[in-house]
Amino acid sequence: MSVANVGEKAATARDLRKARQRRTVLRLGLGVVLPTLLAMAYYALVAAPQYESVSAFTVRSADGGGGMGLEFFIASVPGSSAGADAMLAQEFILSRDMLAKVEAEHDFVAHYRDHGDFVSRLAADADAEERFDYYTEHVSVEHDGSSGVITLAVRAYSAEKAEELNAAMLQAAEALVNQLNARSRADRISLSQHELHNGEARLTAARAALVEFQAQHDEINPMESAAAVLTVRSQLEGQLASARAELTAVRRTLQPDAPEVLALRSRIAALQVQVDSQTARLSNGETGFAATIAAFEPLLVEKEFAQHAYQSALTALELARIEADRPNRYVVTVARPSVPDAPTHPDGVRGVLTVTVICFMLLGVGSLLLASVREHANL
Repeated sequence: MSVANVGEKAATARDLRKARQRRTVLRLGLGVVLPTLLAMAYYALVAAPQYESVSAFTVRSADGGGGMGLEFFIASVPGSSAGADAMLAQEFILSRDMLAKVEAEHDFVAHYRDHGDFVSRLAADADAEERFDYYTEHVSVEHDGSSGVITLAVRAYSAEKAEELNAAMLQAAEALVNQLNARSRADRISLSQHELHNGEARLTAARAALVEFQAQHDEINPMESAAAVLTVRSQLEGQLASARAELTAVRRTLQPDAPEVLALRSRIAALQVQVDSQTARLSNGETGFAATIAAFEPLLVEKEFAQHAYQSALTALELARIEADRPNRYVVTVARPSVPDAPTHPDGVRGVLTVTVICFMLLGVGSLLLASVREHANL
């Protein structure tokens, strides 16, 4: 190989390297440097400053329990109603209902549509979904599971507007908790009144059945009457036993037709009739005390149960009314909405770095795809 050919090949290789370097520099310039410069110009000259107002609150129960922590995640366990209310308050702040409220009462859409730059401004023809997405970008809610504190941050194009919107959302969340409190108290009282009404109706029915039974059987309390009959029969049986013992003793010394013997026999017969009569009253089929007591006792038991149920319902109603006089859960404002004295957004340094990194990534992916296409084309 001649020296001329070697020199020509070396020159060609240098030209190829220079061409590759120029293409690389051009790609970096167009793909990374230019977007970075544009981003720097935007954040330095165009981007509208945004102010962030921050507040913190928590939902507490009347017994001093926190509104978050474990109960925040397990709202179904006993005593976790404050945690459930805290979750509801958080979801309500990030809901379309809250957006509609601040739109109607605080000109949310008008503020973000009339302020800001061409990139960050809310479009004049934005539909409902676009407005809600814009809302969630400028409103954030975070919770601390250990302390139960909910932090609300609102960004706006003026410090006063940010504080106004933050205060309005905090007030709306507190109103929601108060509404849930009122509904809970009303439900408890309504349930207690319903149970008291049922208990009163049951007691009235039990008393009416008992009175009807007493009128039909001409007995106030068959069990007490039966006890009295048992007492009388026991006394008669004692007298009968004494008379029989006396007769046995007299027959040893007197003739069977002696007047004393005949008188004792007559007395024994009379006592036996009385004992049999009292026994019949106790166990004479459907008319005896046994059947009467069997029918009377369930009515008496039902009346006693109804009386106890009515007393329990009455006590529960009084407790529900006492409980309704005090709030079970309430919002505690840990930090009032702040009035920022300097803009916090957009973060120019972070934005420029983000643009640079993304451009590098896109450039790398594009270069790999281009190399892959060329390689397949040369096959």
